[in-house]
Amino acid sequence: MAGTRNADGRAAAAATAELLRGLLTGRAAYRVRWERELRRPPGPLSASAVARVLALHLWDSGERPDTEQDLARRLKDRVHRALGGEFLSRETLEWFIAAFRMNGSDAMALRTQWSGAAQVGPAGQAVPGAGAGGGAVTGTLRMPQYLPVRQRHRTVSVFERHRIGRDGAPERHRTTRAVMACEDGVSSFPCRLPPGAVDVTVLRGARVGDRLDFPGSTPVVELAFPAPLATGQIASLEYEVVYAPLREPVTEYRRVAHARADNVDLVVEFPPSRRPARVWWTVWDHHRNGTVLGETPVAVSSEGSVHRFVPALEHAAAGFRWTW
Repeated sequence: MAGTRNADGRAAAAATAELLRGLLTGRAAYRVRWERELRRPPGPLSASAVARVLALHLWDSGERPDTEQDLARRLKDRVHRALGGEFLSRETLEWFIAAFRMNGSDAMALRTQWSGAAQVGPAGQAVPGAGAGGGAVTGTLRMPQYLPVRQRHRTVSVFERHRIGRDGAPERHRTTRAVMACEDGVSSFPCRLPPGAVDVTVLRGARVGDRLDFPGSTPVVELAFPAPLATGQIASLEYEVVYAPLREPVTEYRRVAHARADNVDLVVEFPPSRRPARVWWTVWDHHRNGTVLGETPVAVSSEGSVHRFVPALEHAAAGFRWTW
């Protein structure tokens, strides 16, 4: 059975790479981006040129400092393996989507295809921290959470990067999300600010709209789409939440879903000066506090992050818990 799963994983990885290559060469808006970075006349898809596009995005977004002048060269091997179907991590996939400013339908197609390859790495080996063995998390909440705004969408994929600062408190939280309208006329996504957050910045796919205050809830900021969505239409957006400085250290990051959210990918990053002593992937029965229903130890990567992919999250609370 293991061999069958590995073969299926390799086939899914190859299919994801084939789709990615087709988009980068077949979509004029994407192709022109890497062709601008060619150091020779236009020809087949160039890993070096694509790596330069990714490097420019990482510098512009602040994910990598612009002092790393050799970044494109170091990314070339990662890009080559991704385009060749050898190995494509969720992080690398999100870099492609953001760097080439892919539209919602293309981004969703890539994320959906990738979810079938997420369990297998190079040579069919399980990827540590990539959700190996993880299934959908559903029905853990013992009671519904108060929703100040009626949910008119469904999340079809979401990638969240939660960054902890040197003081041990949340510093920034970046989300890349694809949502599908469940009815006609969905004009915005309601971004509910987490406790301690002071602002939200939209990076693409929407603009910051009204800020709504409700009793018993943190503020909700409407992220307005360029045009209202019809039923079944998909929009992709990326936004970042910033927290107030000098807050108390935290010991968990919890993701709550009420309606079903598919293809959920969670990353928590820790600075070198503040690495946790132990980390667990945890499931709770409440959106805050509550009882731990189960947890599994998680290793912190050499870059100082923990990562988990789940194919779906519905009426559930899951995330990471740690000790300092």
